[in-house]
Order: sequence, then structure tokens, then C-alpha cells
Amino acid sequence: MTGNAEGHRERLRKRFLESGGRGFSDREMLELLLTFARPRKDVREEAADLLERFGSLDGVFRQSPDMLMTSPGIGPAAATLLSMVTLASQRAVRPAPGDCILDSVEKVKAYLAARLGPQRRERLVALLLDSSGKLLGERDIEMGTVDRASVHPRNLVEKVIALNATSVILVHNHPGGRAEASREDRALTARLSELGRSLGFRVLDHFIVAGPEVLSFRESGLMAGAD
Repeated sequence: MTGNAEGHRERLRKRFLESGGRGFSDREMLELLLTFARPRKDVREEAADLLERFGSLDGVFRQSPDMLMTSPGIGPAAATLLSMVTLASQRAVRPAPGDCILDSVEKVKAYLAARLGPQRRERLVALLLDSSGKLLGERDIEMGTVDRASVHPRNLVEKVIALNATSVILVHNHPGGRAEASREDRALTARLSELGRSLGFRVLDHFIVAGPEVLSFRESGLMAGAD
């Protein structure tokens, strides 16, 4: 690495320490991150290529490590670092159970956009609530490619009992897809709602998250067969 490149890198670090990142462009922010994965390399070109390929800083952070490594000069170390930034930020903003009240569609949408929007693997999740709408816990029901027909009701029941929940909000994400309810999604909602009625808890809603898009079954009139 040339002395000019090393000087540029040190100036970026100094500016960040002095300003907390205020005034940084997306390219400069991404470039500074990449310096920690490639400490002996001028990464200005790599940062510019990533932004051009994925459209924005947010677009870069939404990519899987495999996709990031399709960009010239981005290897496993840089891809791991960028992916960990997304995961760490998600964990940092997660409300603690008991501090979060999910008593409206708008509140649930805001919670889910932060929690599930950027994820790259499909998940079926249960948000477990008490009678006041307080979040008692968030539990995975299925992960990976979720086969709606094979979801075992016991997985949900065990979690409801463990937290003494009185109501449930079902959530699943469509990585790279659209927030649209399939026939299988509607059938699963009806099946788990019937289960809840028989066991004394209520399925309040089912949300589908696809990036910034969030669909509420109840808001869209799709809970009629489940209530």
C-alpha cells in the first residue's frame, strides 16, 4: 500500500473519531469498514464497486456473504465483517421482552421491519404476548425453507405454555420476495388459529415481511377464516 493510501486511511479514522461519522458519505463509511478487513489494501475502489453493484449502503448490508463476494476484491474477511454489522445492529435494537407493547398493527410493523426485514433466511416466528399486548418473547417455530404444510403445532404450543402467553402473532419473512400471502400461508393461519381456540390462546394476526414491506393478515381482511 502506498504512503498516499495509508495517509488517506488515517485521515478517515481521525475524522470518524472527531466527528462520530457526521459528514461521512456512504462510500467513506463503507471504505472505513473495509479497512478493518483489508488492513494493507487501498479499498476505495472496492467500496465504490459495492455501492454501484447494490445501489446503496443499505443495499450492501442486505446482501448475503456469498453475494458480497461476487463484488471484485471482496473476500471472506470483508464479507464476514459487513454481514456481522447487520446482525449486530439487529440485536442491538431488539427491545427486551417486557419492555415492548405490541397492541397495534403499526407497532408490530415497526418492530418487524427492524427485526426481520434484512434477514436472508426464511423464518416462521411466534411473538408471544400477555393479555395487555406485552411481548413475553420471540420464538422460532421453523427456520430455513418453511414448508407450511409440515409445521408441527406442538412447536407453537410448547412455546405458548412455557411463557404462559395468552395470544400469539405469527410472522414469517420472504427473503428477496414480496409481502404476499399464499394459499399455504392462509391455510397455516387457519390451522394454528383453530388450535389456539381449542387450547385457550388466540392467534391475533399473521404478518409477512419482505424487506421494507410488511403485510398484516388482519389489516388485509385475511383473518376471516381464522377468527
